[in-house]
Amino acid sequence: KKSKGEQSRESIYNSMDESKEYNLSLEVVTDGEPVRSLCLIKEESSSEDEYSIVTGSQGGLLSCLSVPSCTTSIQPGGDGTRHPHNITSLLSVESGGYVSGCKDGVIRIFDGAHSFSGELKGHENAVTSLAWLPLSCSDDSSPDKELLLSGSWDGTARVWSLSQMECMAVLGGHENTVSVVGLPPLDGSHGSIGRVATASAGIAQGNRIVDHKVRIWHISPSAGSYQAKLAHTVANDHSGPIRGIAFDPHTNHLLTCSNDATVKIRDLQGNCLTTLNYPSDGSEPMLLSLTTLRNAKVVAAAEDGHAVVWDLVHHTHRLIPHPSTVWTVLALPKGDFATACHDGYTRTFTLDATRTAPTQQIQQFQKASADSKAKSNSGPTPEEIAKLPKWEMNALTQGRSEGQVQIFNKNNKAVAAQWSDVSKTWIEVGEVMGTNQNAGQIDGVSYDHVFPIEIDVPGGGVTSLQIGYNNGENPFVVAQKFIDDHMLDQNYLSEIADYIQKRAGADGNTPTLGMTDAATAAPTPMDISTNTSTTPTYQHLPFTTYRSFENGTEPKVFNKIINKCCEFYDQETSSTSTTITKDLLTTTLQTLSDTLCATNRYHATSIPNSQLTFISKLISQWNIQHVFPILDISRLIALHPDASKMENQYIWESIVSSTIEKCQRMKLDPTSVQGTTAAVAIPMMSMRLFTNCFRGGGGSLKAVSSHLDKILDCAELFAISENKNVRLSVATLILNASSYIKSSSAGTTSSTADHILSIVGTIIGSGLYESEATVRVLVALGTLLLADDSIKVKAKSLHMSSMVDHAGSQHGE
Repeated sequence: KKSKGEQSRESIYNSMDESKEYNLSLEVVTDGEPVRSLCLIKEESSSEDEYSIVTGSQGGLLSCLSVPSCTTSIQPGGDGTRHPHNITSLLSVESGGYVSGCKDGVIRIFDGAHSFSGELKGHENAVTSLAWLPLSCSDDSSPDKELLLSGSWDGTARVWSLSQMECMAVLGGHENTVSVVGLPPLDGSHGSIGRVATASAGIAQGNRIVDHKVRIWHISPSAGSYQAKLAHTVANDHSGPIRGIAFDPHTNHLLTCSNDATVKIRDLQGNCLTTLNYPSDGSEPMLLSLTTLRNAKVVAAAEDGHAVVWDLVHHTHRLIPHPSTVWTVLALPKGDFATACHDGYTRTFTLDATRTAPTQQIQQFQKASADSKAKSNSGPTPEEIAKLPKWEMNALTQGRSEGQVQIFNKNNKAVAAQWSDVSKTWIEVGEVMGTNQNAGQIDGVSYDHVFPIEIDVPGGGVTSLQIGYNNGENPFVVAQKFIDDHMLDQNYLSEIADYIQKRAGADGNTPTLGMTDAATAAPTPMDISTNTSTTPTYQHLPFTTYRSFENGTEPKVFNKIINKCCEFYDQETSSTSTTITKDLLTTTLQTLSDTLCATNRYHATSIPNSQLTFISKLISQWNIQHVFPILDISRLIALHPDASKMENQYIWESIVSSTIEKCQRMKLDPTSVQGTTAAVAIPMMSMRLFTNCFRGGGGSLKAVSSHLDKILDCAELFAISENKNVRLSVATLILNASSYIKSSSAGTTSSTADHILSIVGTIIGSGLYESEATVRVLVALGTLLLADDSIKVKAKSLHMSSMVDHAGSQHGE
């Protein structure tokens, strides 16, 4: 259900022309240094069309851009206003002037004439975030209408009084870089209480960043100063450091952006309401800052050189390419916004055609952005990589500051690493390489390459399909899965695999299967080049993400599931008493269908707890022969971010427990499903439900991980199933379980790892598993072995190496 704020905004803006797109309005270069910060200066006497933008550069210079005249002034306050380091943040003062945050840890104050008027000292590192904390009009104890907030690399936020030029409170205990924003005050029986939201970047733990948190603080007057009390904390719901935080006064929502390429919209206690994902073909750039616009839009700055605009009314999004990294974005009057770019330009964008830049200027901007992207696509040359410092010597290279990025030469590849001041180590971020233009998605799954394939059909027609391939995969395994998924002639195997090999390396023509001589040829062995290095590189290990089973979100398929549930409902009610009506069943399932089938709107939709509890109740109450379509729906619900969030853990605990109970019943009484569809459907759907719970949100993940040993008992029960879909489901569950053990900071018991090793041994020894399932099992084993040395010792005692060699020889890989 939409909040009143959302409803009112939608009623105001739902008549907007959704075909309108933002276009370049103004483009100005100042001192030529990368622009790192922006703020808006508005004169009370000026019209809405007249304002100034103050910019702060990496070189420490302030500049002022006047709109709409487009006149600029570098160092408008004179030589004495130059900062000694990067100007990392700017904030306008309502009474005139502005405040700057600098890498030297000093906050500087400037008046309306751009003259320096004072400074605030106290931070021990760069000041990266500034905001205002509004105070209640009823609070007569303070001479300030609002207090200044600052966040720093030193792990603290501070509250300042500009009237007294003093720090009034310190909000400590953060995990490295802090972002700040002020929230509306609370007015209650105990007087006015200010509210502050802070977000931290997290801390280094091994080669990962963890413990990034959103905190809500209550600020209250106390003996001439202010007292800060931590009220709420939300941890780790982003999967990377939080880089920016903002407050939307129109909806009363808090927003955060992160290195994980998402924006989370939150309530004022910090709880996530919905997630906005970066609209791309699989890339996940860091989002460095964000702002909200009055026309129901959210804008974020991306390090890959884009400004991202989400329209919350029409549920659309748009990427605006820039020639380089966009460091920050700034909301402007009339729904416009500005960007600060690493290429030295400040740009403004508008929906209003009367304020749009000339066509030639827009084309030049677009060409500069395209040329920059083309250059980045090529990646660094071997000569450039050879000149980089060696990764093996990174311990001798001391970082200059928290978050510094350095490129290293690691095994003749360029890798980016980020410096952690806390652990005094470089944390590898990833390989620096060109962008793959073939990358894309099929049914929501991202691939390094997406290729078209046309199938010749009887009667002269052609069916167009797509095949996804990731670098490093065996083309024959991918081709076989494609054949299985689309029920194609097995003789196509060699032709498809050959086509993948050619296209992954260079462009090729789209094949029409059935129209070439290779279509009738028998599959031939593939020449796989091997790594002759004596040092193992583990190119595909460990597996650090989660696989999932996502098919079934097509309305036609989902309707079949609903029909099967209604059929089983009649049988359930004839044999048992139930308080669930058929109308309630069909209405609830149809509502879930509408939500789950609209996968492109997952960021904007929600699944009420009542529906989730309803599904849990059905799983618990329905007969083992009838429950499998409900398990199938649960599998899809687990992938919805709102349904699987941490707050719903208790419901997922019930769903997982009830599903385990159904599996155990099959073990205790195999005859209960013998000769029925449930004999295959229960194992397949339960394994896929557990698998998707790993991929879902915090609630489903917590539930499945807390029952992991019992789930593995179920997997062992079904490991040597005669059905290949069940076998693939078991293999994928084992893969996700191993990935969880490897990535979990809490670790796991030795018995859990032993359990997985036992199941892997059973699977490999059975000789039943097809190539794709075998690959997943072997990757699971490799990932598990890298989790802990004791697991390697155990695997060696079980002679796992010879089992793996045997499995490889059986599949020719």
